[in-house]
Amino acid sequence: MIVSINPKTEEKIEEFKETSFEDIDLIINKSKTIQKEWLNKTKEERIQILLNIKDNFIKNKEILISTINEETGFDTSELEDVFLDITDGFDYYTNKYKEINTINFPIDQNVFPESTSNIKFYPQGVILQIGAWNYPLWQTMITTIPALLTGNSIIYKPSERTTKTGSLIYKIITESKDFPKDLFSIVIGNKEQGKYLVKKNIDLIVYTGNIETGQEIIKSAGIKPLVLELSGNDAAIVCADCDLNQTINGVVSGAFLHSGEVCDRIKRVYVVKDIADKFISGVIEKTKLIVNKITPVISKAQLDKIDLQVKKTVEDGAKILVGGKTQDKKGFFYDPPLLTLKHNNLESVNNEIFGPVFSILIVDNEEEGIKLANSTRFGLGTSVWTQDFKKADRITDSCESGMVWINDSNIPLVCGEWFNGWKSTSISNASDRLHLFLKSKTIIKFNSNNKRDWWF
Repeated sequence: MIVSINPKTEEKIEEFKETSFEDIDLIINKSKTIQKEWLNKTKEERIQILLNIKDNFIKNKEILISTINEETGFDTSELEDVFLDITDGFDYYTNKYKEINTINFPIDQNVFPESTSNIKFYPQGVILQIGAWNYPLWQTMITTIPALLTGNSIIYKPSERTTKTGSLIYKIITESKDFPKDLFSIVIGNKEQGKYLVKKNIDLIVYTGNIETGQEIIKSAGIKPLVLELSGNDAAIVCADCDLNQTINGVVSGAFLHSGEVCDRIKRVYVVKDIADKFISGVIEKTKLIVNKITPVISKAQLDKIDLQVKKTVEDGAKILVGGKTQDKKGFFYDPPLLTLKHNNLESVNNEIFGPVFSILIVDNEEEGIKLANSTRFGLGTSVWTQDFKKADRITDSCESGMVWINDSNIPLVCGEWFNGWKSTSISNASDRLHLFLKSKTIIKFNSNNKRDWWF
């Protein structure tokens, strides 16, 4: 059984029966059948059904936000913002989808006379989506909306930590007006169900989570398209000419947003020595002020892991300036620690800490900050803090990450559009999201009965 736990109270919310391997096989077969039928619908028909899903989400907004809050502990105002982004996403992607057409590709008639070519787009097929618990609605819908629009079917395995939320999302989608049966299927389970699904004959896998699980998927999935977002360890580069008050507020907020359980939050800060003392002093005071605003982390296991990583970072030579203890009360609460580092080879730098923790390293200049910010296997996001926007643009070009924020952090484009990662973060970063779920076919036509000059 999968047990959903309230992280604020440690009380059991609900139990869910796991999907058997036999039932998974049936789900896959049904998903393959319905996908071909779904493909035969017109663009206009698919768009209308997606807009029906949007309407059903709006009708169920309150219960959905309440369920996510109960199962994750995240602040309802944040969840309201996420919900708005998703409803905007329905409009954005349905409009973008109308623009996707066959491409007529030019052919040099001097080289290939009487030839034409075009490129057509087709759905990937059956998509496996392994859900994430930190943004269970957002991470689900940034795949579901563009994938369904482009003619795919989806098999959805929500995280075992947010099974109630995932089940409600499934219900809202499948009970929407005119939604085809079996087009969006759900598999309840833990790692065993996930491992079983990954090895099956599925056309594309979407996974957001830690890099270790991502590496297992790569080994097990065989040769098939993968859309993976495997952690981040985002750096902030704080320049001497930043607006100090803005930067202190922005960095602390960017670090502790969503209880720190965000892939693209600020986790490492490199501050130029000229302003380091004032910056660190301000960050300490700000951190003390927001302790009671930090929501619980998702589980006892996650709490223990965060605490262990902080202790390992201290063993490596870091110093805790404030916080860094579990709270003596019900719920999985952690006093957000601020760490100062003496060097860049520590646990908090080499591995992602997925919780309300961040570290500061003082650097001699901005160039050293850029170098150290890039010295990681991850490449999701970077934030740059300066009032010299020409300099900010130069630093941005040097950042080895898929996203960069100037005097800000954590802000995505609508519904995950162009949410990119470099290096081991691994998201496909050469395409908008609609094209992530499409494959192309190049068709070249010789419009003549003649023989080519070079034919035998």
